[in-house]
Amino acid sequence: MLILLIAELLSERKILKGEYLRKFVHIASGSFIAFWPWLLSWRTIQILSLLMVLVMVTNKYIGFFNYHGKVRRPTYGDYFFALAIFISAIISHNKIFFALAILEVALADGLAAIAGIGFGKRWEYKVLGNKKTVIGSMAFWIASASILTAGLLAAHDVFTFRDYYYLLLLLPPGLTVLENLAAYGVDNLVIPIFLIIVLRLVQV
Repeated sequence: MLILLIAELLSERKILKGEYLRKFVHIASGSFIAFWPWLLSWRTIQILSLLMVLVMVTNKYIGFFNYHGKVRRPTYGDYFFALAIFISAIISHNKIFFALAILEVALADGLAAIAGIGFGKRWEYKVLGNKKTVIGSMAFWIASASILTAGLLAAHDVFTFRDYYYLLLLLPPGLTVLENLAAYGVDNLVIPIFLIIVLRLVQV
């Protein structure tokens, strides 16, 4: 609620608007949610994520908050993100796995969008009819690699050094491709779930 209220203030004062306002909420809330397992029970996280969907659906018709920044393009990323939090809290009770999965969406995807909007207009390309930018994809790759480099070290008790090496080598480009292929915000759902599944399969 505090993040949404700050977003309203930024919007009213015209400090942030459009995609920048939307990504502010996306990055700020997602970065906080990533650490919920250290603050809340898994059941509470599941309930809160479903309540998030209810709030977003209600807001769509009543319009309490302007966190979308009046973005006109069709996107359901916020709904998919809340659903991803719910599913992630079900399929994995490893706090680090959950945090990495949510941070990939919050930081890697959020920073990729900001970089693409701000610097990538000259290097655009389309994937399945959806506009992407080289700068945005590279920002996602770098952010993803940074998140995994630091986060997987915290999970050293469930991964060997060899696993760590291959995960850092293959996951960032794989997640970048996945982010490119997913449209209309579906990447907010498939990226965290895919990451958790891979980590669970590889763990010792």
